[in-house]
Amino acid sequence: MEGCGVLEQRARGSEILDQPDGDPLLVERSYRLMRFVNCTGGGIRAVRKFLARELSAVAGGKTVRVLDLGTGDCDIPLAVGRWASEHGHKLEFTCLDHNAKAIEMARKAIARPDDHGIKLEQADVFRYQPAGVFDYAVGSMFFHHLTAEEIGRLIEHLRGFVRKAVLINDLHRCLLNTIACRILTLPVGPEVRHDALLSVRRGFKPAELSDILVKHDPAAVVGRSWFCRVVGVVRFDGKEGQ
Repeated sequence: MEGCGVLEQRARGSEILDQPDGDPLLVERSYRLMRFVNCTGGGIRAVRKFLARELSAVAGGKTVRVLDLGTGDCDIPLAVGRWASEHGHKLEFTCLDHNAKAIEMARKAIARPDDHGIKLEQADVFRYQPAGVFDYAVGSMFFHHLTAEEIGRLIEHLRGFVRKAVLINDLHRCLLNTIACRILTLPVGPEVRHDALLSVRRGFKPAELSDILVKHDPAAVVGRSWFCRVVGVVRFDGKEGQ
């Protein structure tokens, strides 16, 4: 499945969703699709699995601070935050996005009274300078927007205020993901289909993501995850493995 010529190299180009004057209806349709994909396609699961493993070593009662990069409408922090609360963990998410429309949708999404521990910030991630430090940073379907050089630059930037590790939770660039995207976007229009397919083509194969990450952490771990996901971990605290 990985031999398809168009998928051999990461694609370039910009998504319609990222345009500053984007159609509000397109934005809503795009985030609705992403919520579905994150829920059923392993996006939430990958973050929850990573944090569950990390939280198992955290002393009870301690609050763990997580920076969510390119948060979109905040669906993953909301889902993981509720899971953490149900299991007695204290998570505090700061959800970062440069897109004003995404922040507006996230603000509406966290309006429920039980959605505590979530803070929203609109900023360019490369210029972001928080007042405090975070234990972890998480990027879900965010890193595929960046070139290899930008990924390296961002990891070094995050090293300045993330104490333990960065989780890259992204799309596997493969034929199966392409087919799934084509099927899922049949009812939602050509613009959403364009962005979804471009996201897959900008995604990663495990080996190439590993080549990028080991330059910043020789022990970086990259692997496959359900469904057609690639997950990588760069550690800043010297621990080994995911």
